Amino acid sequence: MKRTELKELIREILLSEFQRNKDVESKINEFGELNDEIDRVKNQLEGLRKRYSQLEDELRPILENLYQFNQKSVQTERYLVSIKRMGYEKTNYRYKEVFEESLDKVNKNTRMILENLLESTKTLSKVVSSIGVQSIGENFFRNMVQKIKGVFQMIFPQLKSTQTEMDNLQRISKMMMK
Repeated sequence: MKRTELKELIREILLSEFQRNKDVESKINEFGELNDEIDRVKNQLEGLRKRYSQLEDELRPILENLYQFNQKSVQTERYLVSIKRMGYEKTNYRYKEVFEESLDKVNKNTRMILENLLESTKTLSKVVSSIGVQSIGENFFRNMVQKIKGVFQMIFPQLKSTQTEMDNLQRISKMMMK
Protein backbone atom coordinates (compact mmCIF):
# COMPACT_ATOMS: atom_id res chain seq x y z
CA MET A 1 0.00 0.00 0.00
CA LYS A 2 1.40 3.38 -0.96
CA ARG A 3 2.10 6.01 1.63
CA THR A 4 -0.52 8.42 0.25
CA GLU A 5 -3.15 5.67 0.21
CA LEU A 6 -2.30 4.81 3.80
CA LYS A 7 -2.61 8.45 4.85
CA GLU A 8 -5.97 8.69 3.07
CA LEU A 9 -7.21 5.52 4.79
CA ILE A 10 -6.15 6.82 8.22
CA ARG A 11 -7.83 10.17 7.48
CA GLU A 12 -11.08 8.44 6.48
CA ILE A 13 -11.06 6.27 9.62
CA LEU A 14 -10.46 9.29 11.85
CA LEU A 15 -13.20 11.27 10.12
CA SER A 16 -15.70 8.42 10.41
CA GLU A 17 -14.87 8.04 14.12
CA PHE A 18 -15.41 11.76 14.73
CA GLN A 19 -18.68 11.71 12.82
CA ARG A 20 -20.04 8.85 14.95
CA ASN A 21 -19.29 10.62 18.21
CA LYS A 22 -22.22 13.00 18.93
CA ASP A 23 -20.26 14.76 21.69
CA VAL A 24 -17.54 15.72 19.20
CA GLU A 25 -20.19 16.77 16.68
CA SER A 26 -21.92 19.05 19.19
CA LYS A 27 -18.56 20.56 20.18
CA ILE A 28 -17.74 21.24 16.52
CA ASN A 29 -21.13 22.88 16.00
CA GLU A 30 -20.66 25.02 19.11
CA PHE A 31 -17.13 25.87 17.97
CA GLY A 32 -18.49 26.98 14.58
CA GLU A 33 -21.24 29.08 16.17
CA LEU A 34 -18.74 30.74 18.49
CA ASN A 35 -16.45 31.43 15.53
CA ASP A 36 -19.33 33.07 13.63
CA GLU A 37 -20.19 35.20 16.67
CA ILE A 38 -16.54 36.21 17.14
CA ASP A 39 -16.31 37.22 13.47
CA ARG A 40 -19.47 39.31 13.80
CA VAL A 41 -18.20 41.04 16.95
CA LYS A 42 -14.75 41.61 15.36
CA ASN A 43 -16.35 43.33 12.38
CA GLN A 44 -18.46 45.46 14.68
CA LEU A 45 -15.42 46.24 16.86
CA GLU A 46 -13.36 47.25 13.82
CA GLY A 47 -15.91 49.92 12.91
CA LEU A 48 -16.05 51.15 16.50
CA ARG A 49 -12.24 51.33 16.70
CA LYS A 50 -12.05 53.41 13.51
CA ARG A 51 -14.57 55.91 14.85
CA TYR A 52 -12.85 55.92 18.28
CA SER A 53 -9.50 56.63 16.62
CA GLN A 54 -10.96 59.50 14.58
CA LEU A 55 -12.45 61.10 17.68
CA GLU A 56 -9.25 60.55 19.63
CA ASP A 57 -7.24 62.29 16.89
CA GLU A 58 -9.65 65.24 17.05
CA LEU A 59 -9.69 65.47 20.86
CA ARG A 60 -5.97 64.93 21.56
CA PRO A 61 -4.80 68.38 20.37
CA ILE A 62 -7.56 70.06 22.40
CA LEU A 63 -6.65 68.13 25.55
CA GLU A 64 -2.93 68.78 25.04
CA ASN A 65 -3.62 72.52 24.72
CA LEU A 66 -5.67 72.49 27.90
CA TYR A 67 -2.94 70.47 29.67
CA GLN A 68 -0.47 73.28 29.01
CA PHE A 69 -2.75 75.59 31.04
CA ASN A 70 -2.97 73.12 33.94
CA GLN A 71 -6.39 71.84 32.87
CA LYS A 72 -5.89 68.08 33.14
CA SER A 73 -9.35 66.87 32.09
CA VAL A 74 -12.68 67.75 30.48
CA GLN A 75 -15.94 66.58 32.02
CA THR A 76 -19.44 66.16 30.60
CA GLU A 77 -22.53 64.87 32.36
CA ARG A 78 -21.58 61.31 31.48
CA TYR A 79 -17.81 61.18 31.00
CA LEU A 80 -14.52 62.50 32.25
CA VAL A 81 -11.77 62.59 29.62
CA SER A 82 -8.16 63.22 30.57
CA ILE A 83 -4.68 62.59 29.27
CA LYS A 84 -3.25 59.62 31.15
CA ARG A 85 0.31 60.29 30.06
CA MET A 86 1.56 63.25 28.09
CA GLY A 87 3.27 62.37 24.81
CA TYR A 88 6.99 62.85 24.32
CA GLU A 89 9.73 62.06 21.87
CA LYS A 90 11.85 59.04 22.61
CA THR A 91 15.15 57.91 21.15
CA ASN A 92 15.40 54.25 20.17
CA TYR A 93 18.51 52.34 19.19
CA ARG A 94 18.57 49.46 16.74
CA TYR A 95 21.00 47.23 18.53
CA LYS A 96 20.73 44.24 16.22
CA GLU A 97 21.58 46.27 13.10
CA VAL A 98 24.54 47.89 14.86
CA PHE A 99 25.75 44.50 16.09
CA GLU A 100 25.52 42.94 12.62
CA GLU A 101 27.31 45.90 11.08
CA SER A 102 30.07 45.72 13.69
CA LEU A 103 30.75 42.06 12.83
CA ASP A 104 32.28 43.22 9.54
CA LYS A 105 34.66 45.58 11.35
CA VAL A 106 36.34 43.21 13.80
CA ASN A 107 38.97 40.53 13.39
CA LYS A 108 38.13 36.86 12.84
CA ASN A 109 38.54 35.75 16.49
CA THR A 110 36.39 38.57 17.86
CA ARG A 111 33.76 37.91 15.18
CA MET A 112 33.64 34.24 16.19
CA ILE A 113 33.18 35.17 19.87
CA LEU A 114 30.44 37.68 19.01
CA GLU A 115 28.64 35.20 16.76
CA ASN A 116 28.74 32.62 19.57
CA LEU A 117 27.29 35.21 21.95
CA LEU A 118 24.57 36.00 19.45
CA GLU A 119 23.82 32.29 19.04
CA SER A 120 23.61 31.86 22.83
CA THR A 121 20.86 34.49 23.02
CA LYS A 122 18.68 32.67 20.50
CA THR A 123 15.38 31.53 21.95
CA LEU A 124 12.88 29.00 20.72
CA SER A 125 9.17 29.50 21.15
CA LYS A 126 6.36 27.19 20.21
CA VAL A 127 3.55 28.47 18.05
CA VAL A 128 0.43 26.43 18.62
CA SER A 129 -1.62 25.34 15.66
CA SER A 130 -4.71 27.31 14.82
CA ILE A 131 -8.03 25.88 13.81
CA GLY A 132 -10.14 27.42 11.07
CA VAL A 133 -13.88 27.05 10.92
CA GLN A 134 -16.42 27.97 8.30
CA SER A 135 -20.09 27.24 8.05
CA ILE A 136 -21.28 24.67 5.55
CA GLY A 137 -23.35 27.22 3.66
CA GLU A 138 -20.30 29.29 2.83
CA ASN A 139 -18.36 26.26 1.64
CA PHE A 140 -21.24 25.06 -0.52
CA PHE A 141 -21.65 28.49 -2.13
CA ARG A 142 -17.92 28.86 -2.75
CA ASN A 143 -17.74 25.39 -4.33
CA MET A 144 -20.67 26.20 -6.61
CA VAL A 145 -19.05 29.46 -7.71
CA GLN A 146 -15.77 27.63 -8.40
CA LYS A 147 -17.59 24.97 -10.47
CA ILE A 148 -19.45 27.58 -12.51
CA LYS A 149 -16.23 29.53 -13.01
CA GLY A 150 -14.50 26.34 -14.19
CA VAL A 151 -17.24 25.64 -16.73
CA PHE A 152 -16.94 29.18 -18.11
CA GLN A 153 -13.16 28.86 -18.28
CA MET A 154 -13.55 25.66 -20.30
CA ILE A 155 -16.26 27.00 -22.64
CA PHE A 156 -14.85 30.49 -23.29
CA PRO A 157 -11.71 29.37 -25.21
CA GLN A 158 -13.86 27.03 -27.31
CA LEU A 159 -16.28 29.85 -28.13
CA LYS A 160 -13.36 32.09 -29.00
CA SER A 161 -11.84 29.52 -31.36
CA THR A 162 -15.28 28.88 -32.91
CA GLN A 163 -15.67 32.62 -33.53
CA THR A 164 -12.22 32.75 -35.13
CA GLU A 165 -13.12 29.81 -37.38
CA MET A 166 -16.40 31.50 -38.34
CA ASP A 167 -14.52 34.69 -39.23
CA ASN A 168 -12.12 32.68 -41.42
CA LEU A 169 -15.02 30.95 -43.18
CA GLN A 170 -16.66 34.30 -43.82
CA ARG A 171 -13.45 35.67 -45.33
CA ILE A 172 -13.06 32.63 -47.55
CA SER A 173 -16.70 32.81 -48.70
CA LYS A 174 -16.30 36.53 -49.55
CA MET A 175 -13.18 35.71 -51.55
CA MET A 176 -15.04 33.00 -53.45
CA MET A 177 -17.94 35.33 -54.19
CA LYS A 178 -15.67 37.88 -55.89
